[in-house]
Amino acid sequence: SDSMNRGGKCPSFAPRRTLDIVAIEVEVTLNQWQMFYPGYMYVLAEDLPRVRAEEARNEEARENDNDPGAVSNGLQGDAIQPLVIRGNAGECVVFKVVNQVEDQPISFRIHGSNMVVQKTGEPAILTNPDATIQDASSQVFEWYLRPDEQEGTHQIQSVGQREQSALGLVGAFIVEPPGSIFLSPWEEGKELKSGWEAIIAHPQKVDFREIGRAHV
Repeated sequence: SDSMNRGGKCPSFAPRRTLDIVAIEVEVTLNQWQMFYPGYMYVLAEDLPRVRAEEARNEEARENDNDPGAVSNGLQGDAIQPLVIRGNAGECVVFKVVNQVEDQPISFRIHGSNMVVQKTGEPAILTNPDATIQDASSQVFEWYLRPDEQEGTHQIQSVGQREQSALGLVGAFIVEPPGSIFLSPWEEGKELKSGWEAIIAHPQKVDFREIGRAHV
């Protein structure tokens, strides 16, 4: 149908990729001199323990002048960094988003997407109340990436709460070629769930290393 061609609600034949995402408050360390600010981030649920461990390590390092904590130049594999996630053209990507930001609503907006609220099929836009996630609540979104979906990067942010996105509640979703797999640049052969640097591998095409891609 025409609506299927425009994206939005997922057709049953599309392969599914599910991402469990949590919005949290976190201390964001800026540099190896341990300057930091209380901020926010989106994180994959499975990486949350790693984020909290890194946060604690950074806090501990502030007591010692010569301890750089857990921050690295250029973010590398740091747990605390903007969320960069990927999906392939032709897939249905399901985003399960939980709000753990205390006493504040958040949203999960992917700019330039056809994302819908799964339970209603309605567009996940600012005017849809279901697109706002209250404190301690969750919402499930889905986006059908058509087989001809343009490759490139879409910004993710919490809209309507300016301070949240300015202080870290941002990220990127990258549309990759159909059939791609995403591998870690640091651990050979290991599948990468998130991260700004990745090896994009493909059974029939030349692999490439990706360090953030602009949306043209």
